[in-house]
Amino acid sequence: MRSHSRMSAIRAWKLQLGLLPLGVVMFVLTLTGVVLGLSLAIVGIGIPILAATLTWSALRMQRENQRWSAWRAGAPIPEAAGAALQQAPGGEPASAARTSWRGWFRALGNPQGYRAAAHQLLGFPLRIALFVVSLVVPLSVFAVMLAPAAFKVSDYLYGYVLYDDATMNMLLPPLSPFERSLVVSGIGVVLMLFVPALLRACGRAYAAWLEFFAGRPEDTAPAAPIAPAHPAEAPVPAAAGDWLARAEAAISRYDEDARHTQAPQAH
Repeated sequence: MRSHSRMSAIRAWKLQLGLLPLGVVMFVLTLTGVVLGLSLAIVGIGIPILAATLTWSALRMQRENQRWSAWRAGAPIPEAAGAALQQAPGGEPASAARTSWRGWFRALGNPQGYRAAAHQLLGFPLRIALFVVSLVVPLSVFAVMLAPAAFKVSDYLYGYVLYDDATMNMLLPPLSPFERSLVVSGIGVVLMLFVPALLRACGRAYAAWLEFFAGRPEDTAPAAPIAPAHPAEAPVPAAAGDWLARAEAAISRYDEDARHTQAPQAH
């Protein structure tokens, strides 16, 4: 099981704060490209527009999936992530996929582009929700922690005493308004302890949503297992049959040489 300590809450908070600006851009461009591509496809102009939109959406989804997968693994963003943007999902360069009819129709037939477009359009409400949670919850809890400072500022500058209403008199009757502000600040400190877990849970939810559309990023192939080293074997002495064969060959060569030397004397 993956350790949750590796999933940095601060890093998840930064990624989730960027979901809304990125989501607005992706939603507008994807929706515009799909609508223009489908409406103008009948005259041929919409085919390259739709193909470029699907290819671009797929590349952006791959880049985002690599970023969130690196966060889940507690690792930095891989260097190959930037190079992945230069290739279309089919493996060919993105420029070639946008400048040839064959590349356009190949992009239209790739289901990854449609999955990416669906992610950009359907995931926009999720991006808004996670952005609101990541922004409002930490700020609200931090504001609760500053309850004593708010009490002093309100009392000295405006002459208004906080935490002196009927609700506080019923909940904390024996305490003074300032002591009540200290209790409220303590509650904020306790709530702040749960904020990192909340941010990590939101990050895991969005990473799972993104992985549903994009799939797992390709990992490097595992290294081949190293065979255990065996002790060097002692040289095996030559078999007796080898020595006999060599001896027979030497004798046969000696007999042939002797016959060649005796042949002139016979004549």
